Amino acid sequence: MAPQLIHLRRTALAVLLLALACKGDDPQAEPRTPVESPPAPTPAASPETAAAPAPKDDGVRSRLLAWLDPDAVSVAWVSVPQTLRGDVVSVVYGLPPRAEDLLQAVTDLERALESVRPSEAPATSTWLGSTALVSTGRLARRPTVIRPLLEPLDEVRKHLQALELRRAEDEVFEIWEPQRVFPYRVILLEGDVAAFVPASEPGSGLTPLAAARDMPPSDVQEQLDALLGQPGAPAIALFASGPMLHLDLDQDVLAVRFELLRGSDGSLDGQIALQLEGDAAAAVAALEGRKAPEQNDRVRELVDRAAYLADGEVVQGRLQLPPADAALLRAEP
Repeated sequence: MAPQLIHLRRTALAVLLLALACKGDDPQAEPRTPVESPPAPTPAASPETAAAPAPKDDGVRSRLLAWLDPDAVSVAWVSVPQTLRGDVVSVVYGLPPRAEDLLQAVTDLERALESVRPSEAPATSTWLGSTALVSTGRLARRPTVIRPLLEPLDEVRKHLQALELRRAEDEVFEIWEPQRVFPYRVILLEGDVAAFVPASEPGSGLTPLAAARDMPPSDVQEQLDALLGQPGAPAIALFASGPMLHLDLDQDVLAVRFELLRGSDGSLDGQIALQLEGDAAAAVAALEGRKAPEQNDRVRELVDRAAYLADGEVVQGRLQLPPADAALLRAEP
């Protein structure tokens, strides 16, 4: 039997999809407004799939969101105890590559840190929090990852030196440049957070951070803050604007929203909404007909279980995973 479909948070979805779609359009063009429909009743969650209550805000959310690029066209909040495989999450739920890049950036950073960490140095988890705010600006090639610091700055600087990063001169920000094959600049920011900016970005990559410091919060930032402050807030909240390519569709995606809720038992509940340029019914058929030949049999089974429906110009989908299946989405330690 296909998993139960629920109506996503319709009001927040419309606001966020519209805000992100406007960023992806020509400034002179009229924004495309998502089609509204009457809200459908949300069935009560069973005890085994009920989302864990939102943890008490310890200030991490406000510390990270304060540095969100106000011109970001793609944003993801990732707060899970174990790193997820962005590629597997994306293929299971049907995310476009631009959204996958946000999730994969968290995994890529973890691997890069581990590759340059001396064997005698403490694990990065002792001084760097696991929660991540990931964003991509309009002109950026790769996402920037912002994470909270767990130790005083003097101790963090010692860890960065152990990773063979060198402090660079700058009048505004504290920048640490890589001296080895570490593909990030590290910028230590007010609020005890660190930004990991891909070294491949043109210039120093400081423009989005300066904009976040000097400009008022964007609509997307305020909406994301409100969403994360709700009981049962998602462990992953992702928004990306287009038009963007989707490997399983023959039409562009104008915007995508993805939420992943984590149950207290380790189960996962993922919900996706794709705002499309063309036929939503055709997109539903394409998404439900995916084969994922590059994945193993167990992951392909999850792909087959994901269910979608068309709602105006929006395709909605959902897949709930018990703990054993949810483990397939986690990266190897």
